[in-house]
Amino acid sequence: MSIPKPTPVHGAQNPAEAVLPVFPPELEREIFLLTARTYRGVSTRLMLVASRVKAWIEPFVYNIVFLRVPKHAFDFLGALISHRSPGFVQSHVKALCIFPSIPLRVTIQLLATCSGLESLALWILPQSDNADLINVLSSLPLTFLSLNLASVLPPSYWKPGLQNHPVFINLTHLDIVNNWVLWTSSLGIQHLPFLTHVAFRFWSRGSVNGALSKILQESHKLEALVLLANSVAIPGAREYLEKQNIRDIRVVVLQHARDADEWELMQKGAISMWERADVIVRWRRRHRGWCKVCGCIGAK
Repeated sequence: MSIPKPTPVHGAQNPAEAVLPVFPPELEREIFLLTARTYRGVSTRLMLVASRVKAWIEPFVYNIVFLRVPKHAFDFLGALISHRSPGFVQSHVKALCIFPSIPLRVTIQLLATCSGLESLALWILPQSDNADLINVLSSLPLTFLSLNLASVLPPSYWKPGLQNHPVFINLTHLDIVNNWVLWTSSLGIQHLPFLTHVAFRFWSRGSVNGALSKILQESHKLEALVLLANSVAIPGAREYLEKQNIRDIRVVVLQHARDADEWELMQKGAISMWERADVIVRWRRRHRGWCKVCGCIGAK
């Protein structure tokens, strides 16, 4: 790469101010993006530097939006409605992380406004009347979904199976934050036609061997089934799998502390739990033995 040539500054009095470096556009872009990733709080101010910088930074700003408290949600929704066209919102806002404190009414408005959502973490509390929520969820082109099933579906719906519900039909990645929701049923997860990755929270009570086995045997596109556990529970999770004779190489136990952790990693561009699971599964397929990455048995 050639060294940038200085550009004279018209009217400069100080010799030190007489020239400014001119970087190639691709290098300038990387500098601004690196700054935005490292200091996310200043990313919106960086967009004020120049129109070209705004074009570089804006997709990053809207990459994953965290709505932790009601004020965040109200401000974000107001900004979208007042200052952004529907076309802009549809093409730029692709991932939302909605925390439990966000009111249902605001959540529905957000989902209706962000009609191009592909990834969603919906951790709101269960509601007595969620028909409007289900309707708007069903209209979204979701492929990645993290949620508490109780916030969307009544327990009576779980028995017929998720494959009959439009919210789940197009998913490739499903993260269920309920502890061991599979106590009595596989929930029809094995029939979701595009599902390649599914994650559950490990819980030491109950036996879900039958449900897990059904998912592993009948979900033809499944690439990884992730069991998330905190550092204390991980040995128990691995012991559980051994006792239940669940030795499928697609089952991966990963350390997990908070639901938001994974989304924060993705926001920073770090490797996600899905990618970590894929690495382990590929290792097992290649080595057919003990996995140094996670301490689990590989393929037989």
